[in-house]
Amino acid sequence: MNKKIIISIFTTALLITGCSKDTDVFIPDATPGPDTSWQPTVTATMPVIQLRNSLLLPAFTDSVEISSNAATLNTPIGMQVIFPPNCCVSAAGIPVTGKIQVEFMSLKKKGDMIRMNRPTTHGDSLLITAGELFIRLKKEGAPALLAPGVKLYIRYTDLPTNPAMKLFFGDETNPEAFNWLANNDPQNNFITAGTQAYEIYTNHLRWINIASIQNTSSVPTVKIAADLAPYFTNTNTIAFTVFKDQRSVAGMPGNLAAKKFLSTGLPLGKPVTVVVISKLANDYYLGYESAVTSTPGSGAPYQSVSIRPVKKTLPEILAYLGSL
Repeated sequence: MNKKIIISIFTTALLITGCSKDTDVFIPDATPGPDTSWQPTVTATMPVIQLRNSLLLPAFTDSVEISSNAATLNTPIGMQVIFPPNCCVSAAGIPVTGKIQVEFMSLKKKGDMIRMNRPTTHGDSLLITAGELFIRLKKEGAPALLAPGVKLYIRYTDLPTNPAMKLFFGDETNPEAFNWLANNDPQNNFITAGTQAYEIYTNHLRWINIASIQNTSSVPTVKIAADLAPYFTNTNTIAFTVFKDQRSVAGMPGNLAAKKFLSTGLPLGKPVTVVVISKLANDYYLGYESAVTSTPGSGAPYQSVSIRPVKKTLPEILAYLGSL
């Protein structure tokens, strides 16, 4: 064979190989290969925990004076909170007075709900939210609680308001499957909708949701599965289904038996985006794909959405989530 032809073929092969290694799509080496195992328990040393921590939003912080007088705190995030007189106690039930530190958070953007891992799901039901709120109190670094019989007043701005909204409270007992619980104490926790804001009376701290349950009693539902390469597992990846026409985000916890990320039942005919974020070694990956919830074909148990995450910087991922 002509030496020039041989050299040309060799050079072309090198170029093709070089191009394949420059791609942003994760292509593992054959040996030893990526870890494709799914684990029954996610531990603090796994990349997915580092990923979640890197996405967290900072809380707004301020302080308020607790005394025999009521105190009002206005925040730059659309919340006003009125603290009744002598409203706080320590974890041991001892009255707390003086300056306390207050942490606030208001999640209105669907991307922020992903960042904080706070999907809008109530058991197997989907919520439509007017906003997810967070309030935590501390006295010199130690937790401060509301005294028995005390209710905070919260005025929360959101337009348009909906009189059908109710209160839900965050269940944080399972970090792998955060859930919103319905308010079962309407005497001490209730909400009214004004023309421009919601007025909330509550004896509950930490996560509060102003939401209504998506009515699916007369609408068929479908579960969505993220179709991913096998090296995206529950040890390094998170997934969510984001609704385009309403403020709803469905979590997609990793299903160990199916080795897939699965949503709860979602109403058919809704435009959504399935979002997948992963951390492999020192690199971040982002994938998202639009779809319309529909009946699975060929008797499949769920609607499969194919996603191919690509390498992104963390700021690029945060910018994308900010656009949702």
